Amino acid sequence: MQLTDDKLMVNNNRFTKSRKIKMQNDLKILTRIGQDLRIMIVESDKNLSHSAQEILFPFFDEIVVTHTAEETLALYKSNSYAIVYIDLILSDMEGIELITKLQNQDKYQKFIIFMDESHTHMILKLYELGIIFFIFKPFTTKYFLHVTYDVIRILLPDQYVEEQVSEFHKKLADITEENKLQCNLLMQQSKLIQTGEMLSMIAHQWRQPLSVITSIIATTRTKMALDIYKRTGDPYLAIEEDLGNSFGRIEEAADFLSKTVNDFRNFYRPTNTPNTFCVAELINSVCRMVIPEKHYINIDVELKIDTSIVITNFENELKQVLINIINNAKDAFVEKNIEKPKLRIMLQKKEDSVFLNITDNAEGIPLSIMEKIFLPYFSTKSEKNGTGIGLHMAKTIIERHLGGTINVRNDELYGGANFCIEIMHKINICEDHI
Repeated sequence: MQLTDDKLMVNNNRFTKSRKIKMQNDLKILTRIGQDLRIMIVESDKNLSHSAQEILFPFFDEIVVTHTAEETLALYKSNSYAIVYIDLILSDMEGIELITKLQNQDKYQKFIIFMDESHTHMILKLYELGIIFFIFKPFTTKYFLHVTYDVIRILLPDQYVEEQVSEFHKKLADITEENKLQCNLLMQQSKLIQTGEMLSMIAHQWRQPLSVITSIIATTRTKMALDIYKRTGDPYLAIEEDLGNSFGRIEEAADFLSKTVNDFRNFYRPTNTPNTFCVAELINSVCRMVIPEKHYINIDVELKIDTSIVITNFENELKQVLINIINNAKDAFVEKNIEKPKLRIMLQKKEDSVFLNITDNAEGIPLSIMEKIFLPYFSTKSEKNGTGIGLHMAKTIIERHLGGTINVRNDELYGGANFCIEIMHKINICEDHI
């Protein structure tokens, strides 16, 4: 019998120790979670509300105490509370009526009710309101915390979910910011690559008009040195006609140089807002920039464009896309040794959209890689000529910045790739634009 009593005592000790450990763990959880929660105590008895506040003080950073229903409702409108401790007897309103008013503002509000034996007849009504937690007077600290922790255990999953959602949004914001930085770096890299290409284009574009001007000056100087004008019947008339013709040709060459300078200058001018522009003029500007003179590479350019189309969008970014696509066509002409390179640019409008097609005869894109050409760092060119970011940036600009779409297919009749761009007449500005 003594052995049995000893076993019972050991078991009781183990049970007591286990309960103490559990209680300690519960209090740790209560301390951790309570720091982020705001609670309210509604109690007309100031001594009782003070006792409750002292018990909860170590676990909650913000404890609001009210003594009337009017005061409670006023504070409840501007704040949210994880738990509301409430007495059923208040000086200006019955507790059940106040609970109903608070539930009308937040149907998920958690309540703990202060009760004594005289209130037991109200339990059924409280159950109907969804209230299942009660603290009976007089209460002990241990009992008070036990009931509070039971409510916290219900709030804990919600709190955990909120923490996870908050963490998710934080990671998502970091990822979004990182993607924006990467996109900006790609755009800068694309711009730098195009800068090198543009310098080469400027050299080729300027060579012909500068050669014309030099040739005119040299010819005129030679004629004057050989006294050719004096040998004519009317030297002054001959000089006047020759110089008039020369000045006209020089003006044409200078005008071409001026337009080329403006094209390149406007291309590199940063813009953060859309502007209204004529798409046909933009296409002509791009052609002046990137389509070389006949003596360099003989490209037959066919323009079928509606010159009346005016849109509001990001002009320079659309120009960058066209430069990328046309440069790819030029590279394909050279690498595939196309004897008679042709480029067709078509512009038309349908309802609220503008369609821009750029088609070449450079034998098209193999079907096996058709779905990959817009991927970053994927290139069909040789390593020295291709970086694989041009078409990726074109797709990014069209879809994220210009609010449009871009796709490609092979045009069997023309014998090459056909890039189709669709954009709206007027773009709606969004946060996506960088």
